[in-house]
Amino acid sequence: MIIEGSLSVKAVLENGNHKIHRLMILESKHSKDINYILHLAHRENVIVERVTQGEIDQLTIGHTHGGILLECEPRDYDVADKIVGDLVLLIEGVEDPFNLGMMLRTAYIMGVQSVITPTRNLGHSEPVLIKASAGASEKLVWHQSDDLGNLLKSLKEDYQIASTLRNELAIEIGEADFNGPWILAIGGEMRGLSKAVVDASDVYVTISYPINARIALSAVSATSMCLYEINAQRMGKAK
Repeated sequence: MIIEGSLSVKAVLENGNHKIHRLMILESKHSKDINYILHLAHRENVIVERVTQGEIDQLTIGHTHGGILLECEPRDYDVADKIVGDLVLLIEGVEDPFNLGMMLRTAYIMGVQSVITPTRNLGHSEPVLIKASAGASEKLVWHQSDDLGNLLKSLKEDYQIASTLRNELAIEIGEADFNGPWILAIGGEMRGLSKAVVDASDVYVTISYPINARIALSAVSATSMCLYEINAQRMGKAK
């Protein structure tokens, strides 16, 4: 697998989630950023190769790599015992790696430390996800589960669970009390959340629209709005 661009490469080298084979840098590239990347590579005992533009072109498709490539194995995901933080994001039914990366980027910026998703082999789409998240995906604890229902049951002692879902029991997200440890579950536009996740939830939350719109927000937009609301509430009540 080839990771492209300084932001993605730095994130992978800094966080130790991958087995790394070699770092490749265009022979004409020199900067403080390159020096930092070289420092990380030496710290992790990574092979460093200075390569030509022709060699770079053979390994890449686009031109957004900036002359910096990292060859590595797919990510090693975290075990359930490593889930930390008082706000965890569960994402289900989001298949597009760019959208998933954007959601993880937002999650990291908004203070989420751990993410839960169903088990999935990202394969060749992982570099796209890392780039879309601006490297944030590498900074998060990320647990993949084959059985979300049982996982959530095991986390019930430590977390309450809120699912974004419109039903007769749902309340506006601003009406829920998000003080304390919570898991926020967000489903994709096509598949939504599974019955196992819905059944494990303590509360269902919705986002109020200022107009009578009969369409749903994208999962990316819903993630941004929900996490902003939760943090605004927490910060407001902390003052």
